[in-house]
Amino acid sequence: MYNFIIMSRIIAVISLFLFWNHLSYAQQEEGAGTIQYANPILVELEPNVPIMLTDSLSILLTGYSHKRPTHGASGQTKTGVQLSLSKGNNCGEIEVYRYGLQGETAYTYAPSSWNDEYEFKLKDFDFPLSFKIVISKKQDTD
Repeated sequence: MYNFIIMSRIIAVISLFLFWNHLSYAQQEEGAGTIQYANPILVELEPNVPIMLTDSLSILLTGYSHKRPTHGASGQTKTGVQLSLSKGNNCGEIEVYRYGLQGETAYTYAPSSWNDEYEFKLKDFDFPLSFKIVISKKQDTD
């Protein structure tokens, strides 16, 4: 019984920390670059550098990956980014991927949706310095 009480308190503290962390990120504007929003828009993101669109969408590139065949081999490539997003009281994370073949210039895009409002597509990258993301609103409500 004693272990159950301790575990429930630990879970409560961790939950409060995560909730506070997302709220503080959602309200973060200082140091974030602001970009005029147009639908769709091409945004260049750098790791751990927050940006904010003029429609109040805040974006932070939190992670990235690039998988390719071993040197000299042909095969599939996969590039992905992890984004933390917030707008108003809504916070969330998504992953966006682009697939291709080693040595080819044609790609397949796997867009991700967020909040039933935005769609994100990984367009290009300068690994690991910056990633270009196309952001479009499903319907322009602003």
